[in-house]
Amino acid sequence: MSSPSIRSTLLTTGLATALVVGGFYHFKLVGHYQSEIADLNNQLEMLTPAGIDTAAMTELIGNLKLVPSGEVGNTGNAVPDNWIYGAATARYTLVEMTDTECPYCREHFPILKGLIDSSGGHINAALLHVPAHGEASRNQALAIECAGEQGGSEAAWKYAESVFQSTPSNGKGVSGSLTSLATALGLDGKRFAGCLDSIEAVDRVKADLDQALKLGITQTPSTLVVDNESGQSLVLQGAHASRDGILQALEGLSGQRKGANHE
Repeated sequence: MSSPSIRSTLLTTGLATALVVGGFYHFKLVGHYQSEIADLNNQLEMLTPAGIDTAAMTELIGNLKLVPSGEVGNTGNAVPDNWIYGAATARYTLVEMTDTECPYCREHFPILKGLIDSSGGHINAALLHVPAHGEASRNQALAIECAGEQGGSEAAWKYAESVFQSTPSNGKGVSGSLTSLATALGLDGKRFAGCLDSIEAVDRVKADLDQALKLGITQTPSTLVVDNESGQSLVLQGAHASRDGILQALEGLSGQRKGANHE
């Protein structure tokens, strides 16, 4: 999990630097996104880890929805900002705020999946991108969105897992191409490559980062634990987002009634 070294790396100055240096310039959308990136950088510089914006938390929870494999692109519906892994009817949702180049996130990802797979349908999870480790992180976040755009939540999670297994982390990126990872999962490589340069994919990743800013996230991995029955939720950052930390949070939320959220 997160340690003092990762904490210092992912404090707001580190996130701001990552965006200033790289932005989303790879996608040749400088003019369109320059002012928005500047606004995000200003927010990052002013951010403190003091408080969680409960209104932002409520907004994020309200946007969560399951997109089954094969349904995306065939219904005419907009692609969601997050991808749900697990049963749509689960009582609890874990919103995983992650960076695929973060080594602690790589360790945390299978733990999260294990909790869901062993929950008997009581827990599901969503992805929220916090691409702090430079260009590789941002490209991978876009690639996950493009996998989901083509194959739904199942494809998005399988692709994320492939990235974690293929990168040595810390911004070094995957050894092969992101498109080759997609085709290995049975996705249409040409369609996938076109999506990587799309405004829609960039918008979704930027929306995730903006949501993380509103929530006051300063470390990855972090997990927003949501009780869909009571409406209660809380945020676990860094080392607190461990398996035991999540289980303790679930136990605590299960005994709560409707009311204010907890940080």
